[in-house]
Amino acid sequence: MADGTLSTDYLVLKDNWPGAPAHNLSVPTDGFTGATHHNVVAAAYKVGTKIQVYNVGTTLGIAGFATFIYLKFLTDGTPAPLVKQVCVLDLATSATTVTNDPTNALSIPALPSCVLLSTMTNAYFGWFWCGGVCPEEFVPTLTGPMATAGSVALGSTIIASDLAADAIGYAIAAGNATDLVAGYTLSTDS
Repeated sequence: MADGTLSTDYLVLKDNWPGAPAHNLSVPTDGFTGATHHNVVAAAYKVGTKIQVYNVGTTLGIAGFATFIYLKFLTDGTPAPLVKQVCVLDLATSATTVTNDPTNALSIPALPSCVLLSTMTNAYFGWFWCGGVCPEEFVPTLTGPMATAGSVALGSTIIASDLAADAIGYAIAAGNATDLVAGYTLSTDS
């Protein structure tokens, strides 16, 4: 089946990453994609840190809570790392290093997933969307369609999946006991 797309407005992610959002941290003063802490060579936050926000939904997206996680990103350049790509744990032996490359993924679909907020450089650190509604009011570049396996229906539970286009996206969960549910959809993909 051909890959499809689904608007981020209709995607709700389940935070499967270890730990709870920090209660003593707030949104970075220059936003989640600020140059002092996102897509940087040295981690500006403790890797694995999570921050939860409330997307009001009056300007962009739908109302609800969203969670960000601070991770290390690895890629071999295929596919090129772009905003709204799904990432999973890399083959590296770290629980906080992710990749957008299905070839370098530890395992798909039985892993927690997250979404790139921007184009990132290999071996750099930054924030990723990992739970709740799409936080478009905090990261407007997340607005619009993202890749799916082309089979996602309204109300589907979803998993991270290797797409036909040699990328990672979301697909309908097949009910396999080893699949880690990544979230659910509020619409059908196209």
